[in-house]
Amino acid sequence: MPSNNKKNKHSVIFWPLAFALVCAALIFVLGVFFQVKNIEVNGNKFYTDEEISVASGVAEGDNLFFINRFSAASRIFAKLPYVEEVSIDRKMPNSIIVQVIESEAIACIETDNGLWAIDRSCKLLSKVSSADASALVYVKGLTAVSPAEGEMLVSPEANEDNVNYLSDMLKQISALNLRQSIKVLDMRDLNNPQFDFVGRFNVKMGRYENVGYKFQLLIATVQALQSGDCGTIDLSIDSAAHLTYD
Repeated sequence: MPSNNKKNKHSVIFWPLAFALVCAALIFVLGVFFQVKNIEVNGNKFYTDEEISVASGVAEGDNLFFINRFSAASRIFAKLPYVEEVSIDRKMPNSIIVQVIESEAIACIETDNGLWAIDRSCKLLSKVSSADASALVYVKGLTAVSPAEGEMLVSPEANEDNVNYLSDMLKQISALNLRQSIKVLDMRDLNNPQFDFVGRFNVKMGRYENVGYKFQLLIATVQALQSGDCGTIDLSIDSAAHLTYD
């Protein structure tokens, strides 16, 4: 009759072997049955499905579970500057879903090699022609140095707060759909940016504070005026709108 010691010795040998066999079987199953066969892209308008798929580095035949989704998203950001947000999910048994939100060109800015489009976060998107720039808000008084696609605006005339100020104004212009109402954003005085509004008012923003509130105040003020009124609206004093008629 075998001793207990002999049984224990056989158990010590058997269980690691069994575990290794199970792991090998799982890897085989994952490799055979969970290969990427479909890459679905949603939310894109500027880029094609193929451009986003190729930029991700994910290809048909890749293992669904071994894909590094963070790395794939990083590759998309690096190669496609108009992508603002991206999420990558697995869909069993063999699909990858890529959901993107693309940046929108809101404004244009002078650079050392012509006009470049920027989005609401002041990310440089691409070089634009004068004709294309006519549909964008022209940023006056700031220039971008060494522009590169996907890089944030760096201007010799501005510090980080000034760029953030510009970004916050562009976000309000985008959110409130005011691109047709503001043609030029004058940033020459970085403590008091100005712009022409609806062709009738010169708006003075004052220092960098309460940007969202100031835009709401501007809209409410103009809506309360007569259609023929024009002048200067100063938003820099006492959290109120001060109107001087022309």
